[in-house]
Amino acid sequence: MVAQTVTYQKYEAFKEKQNVLADLIKRHLKLISSLNMTQSENSLQQLETLVQSNSFKVLVLGEFKRGKSTFINALLGEKVLPAYARPCTAIINEVKWGDSRRALLHPAKSADIPVPQPQEVPVNEIEEYVVIKDDVSEINSNPYEKVELFWPLELCRNKVEIIDSPGLNEHDTRQKVTMDYLSTVDAILFILSCEALASKSEMDVIDNTLRPAGHEDIFFICNRFNMIEDEEKDSIKQHGIKKLAPKTKRGAERVFFIDARGALGARLKGDIGQVESSGLALVERELEKFLANEKGNIKILRSAAELQRAIYEAREVIPQREAMLRTDFKTLEARYEAVQEPLHRLQIQREQIVQRISNFLEDIKQTISAEGSSFYRRLADKIVSEWVKTLEIKTPMVLTKSQIEKLIKEVTDQLSHKMENELLVWQNEILQPLVSSRLERLTQEIDERANEFVNQLDSLKIQVAGSVVSIDDLNIKKVSVIERVLAASGGFLLGANIGLAGVGAVFGYQEMAKAIIPQLILTVATITIAATNPLMWFAAMASGGVIQGFLTAKFTSNKIKEEAAKRFAASIRDSAPQRGDKIAEAVVTKLAEIQNSINQGLGQEIQNFREQVDSILEEKQQGQANVDATISELQVLSRELDAIDQELDALVARVAIINS
Repeated sequence: MVAQTVTYQKYEAFKEKQNVLADLIKRHLKLISSLNMTQSENSLQQLETLVQSNSFKVLVLGEFKRGKSTFINALLGEKVLPAYARPCTAIINEVKWGDSRRALLHPAKSADIPVPQPQEVPVNEIEEYVVIKDDVSEINSNPYEKVELFWPLELCRNKVEIIDSPGLNEHDTRQKVTMDYLSTVDAILFILSCEALASKSEMDVIDNTLRPAGHEDIFFICNRFNMIEDEEKDSIKQHGIKKLAPKTKRGAERVFFIDARGALGARLKGDIGQVESSGLALVERELEKFLANEKGNIKILRSAAELQRAIYEAREVIPQREAMLRTDFKTLEARYEAVQEPLHRLQIQREQIVQRISNFLEDIKQTISAEGSSFYRRLADKIVSEWVKTLEIKTPMVLTKSQIEKLIKEVTDQLSHKMENELLVWQNEILQPLVSSRLERLTQEIDERANEFVNQLDSLKIQVAGSVVSIDDLNIKKVSVIERVLAASGGFLLGANIGLAGVGAVFGYQEMAKAIIPQLILTVATITIAATNPLMWFAAMASGGVIQGFLTAKFTSNKIKEEAAKRFAASIRDSAPQRGDKIAEAVVTKLAEIQNSINQGLGQEIQNFREQVDSILEEKQQGQANVDATISELQVLSRELDAIDQELDALVARVAIINS
């Protein structure tokens, strides 16, 4: 019997609200299918899929030998993942709900060949793929990228997915986690060991990677608290809280001291009391509260805001369609013809807005390239003047060829690590503020221009419909113009996982613009981490007869250290312009998503108007009886729209009460 210390009631409450929202979206989809709102229909179909598939992704991080796999097994209540005293996990493990136990192995991606299909493997052979073999350290040495484990576990039944990563000691692991997961996960559980709590390398990852990526509510799991002598436990707790509490939003509430191995044993034996005393039960309760209440309700609110925008659009369309249906055919045709030239001018205005963003992108690209290049040149000088003096070399004085190789690897490993940290600090303290300030100014300007564009378009709609009914007259809850434009382009899917327009719909347009910054920083971090791969640098430093030259010259270990550092620095200095360009290109590529969405959204606004008028002209050509039936249907749709809107308001109010 597995001991359960949580009831999962909060997860169940989230699923109930999720189902209510999905049903409202489905009803609204049925409603707008009669209104010729093609783009809105397409966007809502994607939203419906997103809402129905929403799950909670929990990433478990930590260095080797901190007890990650044991902790996950305790959390799941079963020995799902292999856990040994030696470094263990070789690839990413994603544990998800499944009616039966099965494992799906994903081959590693390659630029040269198409990605092979995932393959089923027997669950009793998982260790063959996920455990590090002797003398194999790097994640890329494994031909597989990840394994999906589908298991009938109660936690996973509630749409919680647990992601187990290899140790953060490995350079390639940090790169893969940064690139593939940090922008999409809902929670991070950082596993540490009380026997070596809050090491410098752990704090570097927290400060330079996790927090800049937007993860400010990290769960710090201080494992193996049971291994600490009783008289030392209070001082270890104080030390852990002092170091870690400032790094997470809720301070000491997010620092937990547990015995994962004891919790797993107790859970398998059905000993609820022991699970509680192990400290794991408190982690579970806080995690459920965080996911179901905080993250879950944000998911609901963001999707509800997109539905509210769609309701707003439908409320605007219904009276306009009715007014056009009540206008005689020739008059409607004449009015439509009269707005063709103004519509053409709006197309030109749209092009000017997009060109303004293009100019911004070109300007910021040059600025970032220059800043990046300058930073790398300063870094090269720092290596020679400062870092080389602090390198700790363990290779003996009497040198052979293999010892020289080992010494060069020591040098490149240390310099690569220092460079990685320096790059991450630069990106957080220099690059991010630079991009944020300039993007804020741009978004203010684009917001003003988009307002002018949409106001002119709305005037043309009234001119064609002959209707004096305004949005204010209808007492409709308004959304900002730029949110409307982004939504017209399907913009809620712009960002990873939850989407940028969803952020804007709940928290305002400026917040939406800010939301792209953590994603942008993750993109740049991936590049900078890749550029500091110690294996790459060792290959460069040890090539071209360098080792034989050192042997022939009978250099001492100290001299070899200095020469290797100089070569390292020279390589960085020579490649500084290209490295700056690469960072700038990554930033501009990410920011171009905003440009593309605004371009598509403005174009779609005009196209939506044309489609509405064209569909009404077609309706009128089918005779007065058809027109009268369509008007009656619009009145029915309006009442259904009221009902959907009221039920959505009630749902949002429930969520707001929980969050207050």
